[in-house]
Amino acid sequence: MNSSAQDGPFTMAIEKSEITSRPVHSTLVIVMFLCLGISAAGRSEGEASEGTKPDSSVAAAPSTGLGYAVQTRYDPKKGQALYTMNCSACHQANGEGQLGAYPPISGSGVVTKNDATKHIRIVLNGLRGAKAGGVVYHNAMPPFGSVLNDSEIADIINYERSSWGNHGKLVTPAQVAAERGHSK
Repeated sequence: MNSSAQDGPFTMAIEKSEITSRPVHSTLVIVMFLCLGISAAGRSEGEASEGTKPDSSVAAAPSTGLGYAVQTRYDPKKGQALYTMNCSACHQANGEGQLGAYPPISGSGVVTKNDATKHIRIVLNGLRGAKAGGVVYHNAMPPFGSVLNDSEIADIINYERSSWGNHGKLVTPAQVAAERGHSK
């Protein structure tokens, strides 16, 4: 191969590399395979490789019927951004709410329960007259089911269930979709 004076050692290295002799589609397949993370293949819910801890940002979706559970990653930064935009004006950035006006999310029984059904329904359909800690909150929470999609609602719920000392079980967009279907 001919190199001009403008070509440096980098161009010559590329010309001599094995990559240029490999068909492009083979290289793309290899790159895609590596990006998808072969280490996760075949791993079912709750299993972890030796020497690793289970990822708490993973919520298990219902079984696909393919012999393994589909995993949905929860992005805490996205959850926080959606919470800040849609919830923090009433429930506050710290989840403490406003006494007598808006209930706290921090330490809420609805948020910390393993069964997230009620939590999902409240975010989807809104609520008025909630009682928390012996206090009745008369201000209405608007329904978000008509303005946010299932993934966004799951992200908000997961942020609430994993922030401010809360340790509720994470939810999936599929769970939100199922409750949305029951709400109609």
